[in-house]
Amino acid sequence: MERKKFIVQVGIAILLYMVISLILEKDMSVDTLVKELKDGLIFGLVYAVFLFVWKRYKKKDNSS
Repeated sequence: MERKKFIVQVGIAILLYMVISLILEKDMSVDTLVKELKDGLIFGLVYAVFLFVWKRYKKKDNSS
């Protein structure tokens, strides 16, 4: 269950990043969509690493 929640959080972060970026960009060309998708995936990867480290630190802190 924890893994599904983690994947959903990262997926929603990618989706929100892309939607907000496209709204601010005000351009819907294929090049812009590909660029924003790539940026969204990079953002999602960084967010996933942050969540993973945060949960590991939180577990280690609770066990002390």
